[in-house]
Amino acid sequence: MKKWIFAGVVLLSLITGFAVYKGLHILKGTTDGIEVDWRLLGEMDYVTGKSPDELKKLDGQKVKIPGFMVPLEDNMKKVTEFLLVPTPQACIHVPAPPPNQMVYVVMESGAESEVPYGPIWVYGTLKLVTKKSVYGEASFELQGVALEPYQ
Repeated sequence: MKKWIFAGVVLLSLITGFAVYKGLHILKGTTDGIEVDWRLLGEMDYVTGKSPDELKKLDGQKVKIPGFMVPLEDNMKKVTEFLLVPTPQACIHVPAPPPNQMVYVVMESGAESEVPYGPIWVYGTLKLVTKKSVYGEASFELQGVALEPYQ
């Protein structure tokens, strides 16, 4: 009898843990969003501000973009603002990448992260606006809700 009770408690714990994990995953917004490719972002003419219709349709939409983080803050444990760039060498050299190859990310409160090493996915709402940073202009802003390692 004790074995069945123990097995039931373990099974219930696993089911509850999975449900909580999936629920938090959804609340953080990491399971939804249109995957955006850097080639599409690169089609924006950053001189004129004109972009193709496919890119215009993403303005204000929930998206996920892969890339590498360039922190804009000194606090490596709680990053709230950073640039997302397509390659790990971007922004370390001069000149900076073109604006259509940088996304200015502002994480919402509670979604801060430590600086990850390696590629990441960033989830949030995309805006087609020019943002300035110490590393140059970015043609896009992302209101970030979550990030995770690129898999």
